[in-house]
Amino acid sequence: MKKLRTALLAATVLCCSALPLRLDAAQIGQWSVGGFTQWHPQDGKTSLAVGGTQCFFCKPDPAAPAEAAPPPPAPAKPVAVQQPAEDRCTDTPKGAPVDKRGCWVLKNLTFRFNSAKIQAKDTGTIKDTANVLKQNPDLKVEIQGHTDNVGKPAYNKKLSQRRANAVMKGLIKQGVNKKRLQAKGYGMEKPIASNATKEGRAENRRVELRVVK
Repeated sequence: MKKLRTALLAATVLCCSALPLRLDAAQIGQWSVGGFTQWHPQDGKTSLAVGGTQCFFCKPDPAAPAEAAPPPPAPAKPVAVQQPAEDRCTDTPKGAPVDKRGCWVLKNLTFRFNSAKIQAKDTGTIKDTANVLKQNPDLKVEIQGHTDNVGKPAYNKKLSQRRANAVMKGLIKQGVNKKRLQAKGYGMEKPIASNATKEGRAENRRVELRVVK
């Protein structure tokens, strides 16, 4: 009997070796290559191949764990639009730069000490202001010059008038109709911050535009 089993096994091996079998392994999830069952990379790598499409030497691929559904995206937070703490100038046109009061102030416009000449670096501010006025052709404004409390009141008032006039001339040069503009210097009469600090005095030295009816 032992000799018979040995002979049968030898005949089986001889028969299989005579077939044009491909000995490469099947891909995961694939048991048959070229019509012949192959060993599966997960079954212990036996090289014995059996004809047909049913694999007796391979283990089925384990079921893949179900993927958890991704959590829904968090709702987008609304973008907070910064508003002035108080709006004292509700008729300020759209696009005009405003301060903490909501009033139209020509930010970054500075003058040299005791001078009313607009510097080259400030021409962009004048141009931007002119563009806002051009986009609102029916708008008329008062150009207000303001100072801090350093110096004599009479002198500061004259200086603020000169600076308001300089801004008006700059706007006219940019194509704004002169009839829409009026300039007035207020000196130190209308501070918007404390003159007791350097920062407060800097806020008070400003050119402001107010819409006139």
